[in-house]
This record gives sequence, structure tokens and C-alpha cells, in this order.
Amino acid sequence: MLVYRERSYPAREVQGRDGSYTVAADSLVPELLDGIGSHDPAAFKLDEEIACYCSDEEIQKLADEELVEIIYEWQRL
Repeated sequence: MLVYRERSYPAREVQGRDGSYTVAADSLVPELLDGIGSHDPAAFKLDEEIACYCSDEEIQKLADEELVEIIYEWQRL
């Protein structure tokens, strides 16, 4: 779980080949974009810590290996 602006968002820590990664709910994106637009240092810091964004369902149901594959796909973009 991640907290931003006093609201909790689903998140998961997964282990990949190069270390651990944070996967966060895509419902966090609009809030972070608003924070980044307002020059909120906490938004910038949190966004840098997140490897990728997925749906709540993907965070809850996918295996770590599947989430790691999504992260590596994001890194190729």
C-alpha cells in the first residue's frame, strides 16, 4: 500500500533480476500528475520509486513473475 495526499493506493513490491521494484495502482497516476504539476516534491519522489502502474486487479492477482515481465516491457518503451 502506498499513501499519497492522505489516501491509500494498492501497491506491491516484487523481486526482479536487477533488484526489487514497486508496482502501484494506476488510480494513483492522476493524483501524482496533479502533484507534479503543482511541483510537490513528494509526488516527484514517489513517481521515481514506482517501476510501473497496473490495475488494482493485476496487482492483486498476477504472480510476481508476471508483474516483473510487465515492468521489463515498460522499461523497453
